[in-house]
Amino acid sequence: MKLARKSKITLPSSFDGIISRIAPTPSGYLHLGNVYNFLLTYLFTRANDGFLNLRIDDYDVSRYRRKFVQNIFDVLEFLQLDYDGGARDLAQFEAKFSSKFRLDGYKKALDSLRGEIYACQCSKHTPNAYKNGIYQGLCRYKNLKFTKGLTSLKILVDSSDELGRDVGENLGDFILYKKDDTPAYNLASVVDDELLGVNFVVRGEDLLGCTQAQIYLSRRLGYKFQNAKFIHHALFMDGGKKLSKSSNAPAIDFKNGAKFYYKIVADRLSLNPLCCDKLSNLAYEFKISQSKIQAL
Repeated sequence: MKLARKSKITLPSSFDGIISRIAPTPSGYLHLGNVYNFLLTYLFTRANDGFLNLRIDDYDVSRYRRKFVQNIFDVLEFLQLDYDGGARDLAQFEAKFSSKFRLDGYKKALDSLRGEIYACQCSKHTPNAYKNGIYQGLCRYKNLKFTKGLTSLKILVDSSDELGRDVGENLGDFILYKKDDTPAYNLASVVDDELLGVNFVVRGEDLLGCTQAQIYLSRRLGYKFQNAKFIHHALFMDGGKKLSKSSNAPAIDFKNGAKFYYKIVADRLSLNPLCCDKLSNLAYEFKISQSKIQAL
């Protein structure tokens, strides 16, 4: 297992008033890539006296498992990562913080986009619907109605400006509501980030397309999140493929000890290796060195 080549970054000129989040999905056991992201997000936020949320993105109902939520809390405790907002345990998450309590907010956002969305019956297997992963707009002008189980809702991307052109070229019209009548990741995440006041996001470079889509969507919704700062880091690879829950990446092994994972971050960022004994030391070393960090 190894990290892909370093992803070059441009740090914001100011970190004042950071509000960020750790936002795992409970669709599998957490792996090394998740921990790397957690630690980077934590380090950036704490180094700049920011506010850190835990937001567990249980948008995909079909893949939700309580044991995966519990694993998130176990890993956070193992790493000794403290956070300022969000659930403290599985019971509290399910009783108060699940995305099911925000469904009205997703619907409200969708309603405000009524003139820009359309129902689509296509799937990845529909002939000529996708080219190189980009939706070709087969249903744009069919005037289909949304029918649960049969159609999804997509946004018609306006390519009249640079961002719209980029989204159109990289994603095409993207899904806002899935055929099972639940919000797609890009819509739900944007609504939730706006709700939390998030203005700083650290994520893998595989989500560059999502970042473009979410900024675009935020602009259409008039959200402050459109001005959020993003940093994208390199991915951990295994056999040429990125680590992911869907590919059954090895789960975090608590037997390794937290120092093992602190050292991975320190090595990656060329920090003093002596700082890996405690999270507080890693955080201090990161704080005094962050202006020199050129790649993640």
